[in-house]
Amino acid sequence: MNPLFADERKAQIAAYVQTHKSVTVSMLAQMLATSESTIRRDLQELEEHGHLRRTHGGAIAVEVASFEPTWQEKHVRHAQEKVRIARCAIKRIAPGQTVLLDGGTTTYQIAKQLSIDGVTVITNSIDIAAELSMRPGVHLVVLGGEFRNTTGALVGPFTEQMLSGVHVDIAFIGANGVDPTGITTPNTLEAATKRAMVACAQTVCVVADSSKFGQVSFVRVCEWKDVDVLYSDAPLQDPELAGVLQRNDVIYAYDAQDAE
Repeated sequence: MNPLFADERKAQIAAYVQTHKSVTVSMLAQMLATSESTIRRDLQELEEHGHLRRTHGGAIAVEVASFEPTWQEKHVRHAQEKVRIARCAIKRIAPGQTVLLDGGTTTYQIAKQLSIDGVTVITNSIDIAAELSMRPGVHLVVLGGEFRNTTGALVGPFTEQMLSGVHVDIAFIGANGVDPTGITTPNTLEAATKRAMVACAQTVCVVADSSKFGQVSFVRVCEWKDVDVLYSDAPLQDPELAGVLQRNDVIYAYDAQDAE
């Protein structure tokens, strides 16, 4: 293959990732009329030169991989959408169940709206624990671990060890990125803790507003085969993601009452 063409192809890939922040191998192969194996080699070379970060099934821009908004920043972003997601997700909770709430601003909205008596809530979130601490009908269990002030969550080996000893009926997991390959988050400790949450739950529910769709963060948490329900705020517009969810029997749910 002509070396100049290869250089041009890699330049186009780098420019696309810089503009769109994420891309899949299959998309690039189709766009550039070449094989997926060639694209993977290009991505490896581009990553070695610091132009992008490879992910499972594609690549993301370098700044996307490391960026993590603070809890306060995320709390005000898409606030109404998160309220609607919580309103929809909370319908799955029944009296007597054990519910795991991951740290996050969408799961925090679930805690705020939780008014079901006889529920046990396990959480690694300081904010969720504070919200539920005076709720008489809720039996609250707070996980220990390393505190991350960026997310207000307790994470790490201690948290994972505690999670390994419990079984919950439902886990509500937050995500920074949602794409056809699964869900992602910027931090390795957060990702490992979320994976432990997935492992201890009978039903795994991901809660993510639609601004997270098509985004990919640094660390893969899980694939769609590990998820039962994806709660969001609007009808699903991505046909590739819709197909993956259908093939993995993942229910897609949103609050149709307020969706445009």
